[in-house]
Amino acid sequence: MTRLKKNIHLLNKKWTETKVDDEITRGLDLLNKVDCKIVTILGSHISGPKTKEYKHCVDLCSKLSKKGYAIVTGGGPGIMEAANKAAAMSGGPSVGIRAGLIKNEKVEGSPYTHLESFDFLFVRRFILSVKSDALIFYPGAYGTFNELFEYVVLVATGLVDKVPLICVGKTFWQGLFDWMKKQPVKKGMFPHGAKDLKMIHVVDNVTEIVKIIEGK
Repeated sequence: MTRLKKNIHLLNKKWTETKVDDEITRGLDLLNKVDCKIVTILGSHISGPKTKEYKHCVDLCSKLSKKGYAIVTGGGPGIMEAANKAAAMSGGPSVGIRAGLIKNEKVEGSPYTHLESFDFLFVRRFILSVKSDALIFYPGAYGTFNELFEYVVLVATGLVDKVPLICVGKTFWQGLFDWMKKQPVKKGMFPHGAKDLKMIHVVDNVTEIVKIIEGK
């Protein structure tokens, strides 16, 4: 007996092709309506308004929005909500790229100028990143790690434009990158050694983050 149950319908070539084509078309149409530079914010869906990460994100996205950047997120609660609400309150574009099959993530109000929902997570990640001038990662779990390392691979291999990859929160992230230096880098698993990690900025200060994004 096959283990596959949820995957079976995805093997229907016509259904999957049609669905993916629709989602990519809707996503690109949405992005083409945003006529300014974009910063994508990624992070935990459970970071509430009282957490330092949430407050930090509100401060950062308010500043970026006032500087003319559109803010793009995964359209969920937590860090995503902080970013979208800050952008909306600052009068700038606030874009939500939701995971349509995740039903238990609710956002109060509608802090979006643009909103779309996607069932295919690989399409969602593509739309979240393809037009972005910087990708910012707040503390998170599986989803955030997945997004971070997918984008690191794409940038490191030169398959996409090199844009700032910024991890906010030295206390949270630094141990991971220290381990990477001691393990895969030391063992020669990275093509360019420790240089590969230099593309990732681990930062706390909002002003410093803005400077990195603006290339100063």
